[in-house]
Amino acid sequence: MKRQLNLICVLIFFFVGLSLVPSIYSMGSAFVDGFKAGMSQAENSHGLSAHAERISPLALNLWPKSLADTSDKLFNLKDQAWYPVSHIKSVVWVNTEDVGMARFVSFLMLVGLFFIVKAILQFYRLINAINHEVIFDWMNVRRLNRIGRNLLISFVITQVYMFMEYWMAARLFELEGYKLNFWCDFQSMPLIMGLVALLVGRIFAIGLQMKEEQELTI
Repeated sequence: MKRQLNLICVLIFFFVGLSLVPSIYSMGSAFVDGFKAGMSQAENSHGLSAHAERISPLALNLWPKSLADTSDKLFNLKDQAWYPVSHIKSVVWVNTEDVGMARFVSFLMLVGLFFIVKAILQFYRLINAINHEVIFDWMNVRRLNRIGRNLLISFVITQVYMFMEYWMAARLFELEGYKLNFWCDFQSMPLIMGLVALLVGRIFAIGLQMKEEQELTI
C-alpha cells in the first residue's frame, strides 16, 4: 500500500511539474530575451543621442476573422513552395515609449515563477511526509493550502501580465484579416490544480476534525 501511494505521489509530482514547464519556459525565456534586448540596445546607443530609439517586444495573440481567407503565406524550405497560412501568435518590436509604464509589468513573470516554485517545494514536502507515514496531519493540511494558494496567486499574476500584453496590443494594433484574442494565453491548469489542492486540504481538515471529535467522546 505504501509503495503504491508513493508511486502515485511521484507520478503526480512529475506530471504537475511537466504541466508547468510551458509556463515556466515562456516566462523565463521572455524575461531573458527582453533583458538581453535591453542590454544590447543600451550598448548600441552608448555614445549616441539620448533620444535614440529603443524598442521592446510585444506579443500579439491573433485569430483570423475568417478561416477560409488566408492572406498570408509561408515558404517551406523542404519543397521550395509557398503555403497559405494564418498567424496565431506573433512577436512585434515596438517603440518602448509607445508601451509606456506598462512595460514594467514584465517583472510579474518572475513573481509568478516564484510562486510556482514555492508550490512545487510544498508538494515535495507533502510527498516526503507521506513517505514517512505522516498522512492525516494538520501540517499536511497547511501544505495543501499553501500549494493551492501559491498556484492561485501564480495564475492571477500570469493572467494580469497576459491582460496587460493584450491591452497594449489592442491599443497599438489593428490588423487586416485578424482580431486580437486574449484567450490564446489563458492558462487554466494552475487554476484547476490550485482549486483541487484546496479541496483536498479541506477534505483532510474535515477528516481530522471528525477524528478529534471521536477521540474526545471516547
